[in-house]
Amino acid sequence: MRIVLEGAIAGLGFSSGDCFVVGLWDSGPLGPMADVMWAQPSGRRVLLAPDERVAAFVAGVYSFDETRVVPFDVTRSADGFELSAGELRVGAALGRRHPLFALRPRRLRRSLAWVRVEDAVLRPLVGRFLIGGGGGVRMRGTTPGGRREWYRIDGYRKVLSATGRLGGRDLGPLTSLRPDLGFGFSGFPTRPAFVTCSPVLEG
Repeated sequence: MRIVLEGAIAGLGFSSGDCFVVGLWDSGPLGPMADVMWAQPSGRRVLLAPDERVAAFVAGVYSFDETRVVPFDVTRSADGFELSAGELRVGAALGRRHPLFALRPRRLRRSLAWVRVEDAVLRPLVGRFLIGGGGGVRMRGTTPGGRREWYRIDGYRKVLSATGRLGGRDLGPLTSLRPDLGFGFSGFPTRPAFVTCSPVLEG
């Protein structure tokens, strides 16, 4: 079975040691949805989901120590987003789209064969030197849930600034993410970023 999602992934790190990977999905097997993968300073991995269906789907693909179903609210604009998930509040301002990613025609970047080429040949260059902190990023692999996954990347934007609060506690200034948060086969760029993408899952 093949599953396709369309949307974006944002990665944010804060000086408190908390790191978040936010999924903002316009479409997928459950329709529009959002989720938050939270790596706590201790390394504990927590999934925040808006309902049981989203929780079961995401937890069936990636790896977590705990899953919480909490109220969600998301506001998006051309320049950023704000999200609340239970006691978590985050907001991010985004930079311009990286021109490199616009050079590839949509038909090419959506090809799974081309994803293999990018992962094997171009990823080391792009990840290490052009987007910064992407040395641990993989574009294809096998998820902890046993599914094959391809990350078809459409665009990349830096996160220029961000705020985060957890239960009324300020999480501090925006910082780099840890290289390996432990959710899946791929890391997220350590430099906070907003990546538009269309992941494909099989199996």
